[in-house]
Amino acid sequence: MDQVSPILVNNVDVHVINSCNLHCHGCNHLANYGHGAPFKVEELIDWIEPWKDRLYFKRISLLGGEPLLNPDLKDICIAYRRLFSPKETKLRVITNGILITKCPWLQELIQEYHVHVQVSLHVFTGRTKNEKLINRVKEGLALLEKWADDAVRPPDTKWGPYFEAKEKLNFQVFYQGAGTQIKPFQHDDIIESKKHCSCPTLQLYNSNLYKCAPIAYIGDVLEKFGREDDPDWQPYLRYEPLTPDCTDDELVEFMKQQPQPEWICKMCPPYANVILSDEREIFQS
Repeated sequence: MDQVSPILVNNVDVHVINSCNLHCHGCNHLANYGHGAPFKVEELIDWIEPWKDRLYFKRISLLGGEPLLNPDLKDICIAYRRLFSPKETKLRVITNGILITKCPWLQELIQEYHVHVQVSLHVFTGRTKNEKLINRVKEGLALLEKWADDAVRPPDTKWGPYFEAKEKLNFQVFYQGAGTQIKPFQHDDIIESKKHCSCPTLQLYNSNLYKCAPIAYIGDVLEKFGREDDPDWQPYLRYEPLTPDCTDDELVEFMKQQPQPEWICKMCPPYANVILSDEREIFQS
């Protein structure tokens, strides 16, 4: 096969940390079971550089976990912006907003490096609300709004506002049980599972590409719990991500399958297993 042109990727998620300062049951990135230390700048550059000329990343989302817990996040954003121009790629940080007031360098990222910030307003929802956290996030939102309003947008960019907030955040829980007792679902209706999927986004993790967040991070969580030998999880632990040394044919086929249901969808429920945002319990870790 002749060398292919870079393949369009509408969004790729990149974890800068796997832990969080909130504990939300049903997090499809499994950040409520936080594991491992924050990733370093050099690691995250090494992850994405092999793909830079093979995939056209329209948007890169830096998240976790809570990305503002990573002390290197500013340098990570600057390094990624040097690899991907604001004209070609929207670079986005997704945060729960709790630490914004402690990160004044976000102003520089927005105004000088054209980094977008999306705030997931988890603390505004749930059965029990923490007014202290809500007020802290509101202070952070006011800062982001001011910094975004004062930013000068580079020419020829069409990536929308530098700051946005999302409040309705329902969780489609992809596993049964909780904590050390989590189990995959057991069925064969992958079409229905895919239909109800709430996390279909491509993941870049340890230099490899994964179909979705659950399959990317479940192995680390099971290792933390000492559950690597659980027979119910074995098929999914044998999942093979796409590695940087893949052929062009393998890359094309992987991206072609990305929006389609696959066998790994069997670990997720074939129905809406949703925890509504107003019914969740949100705990600060």
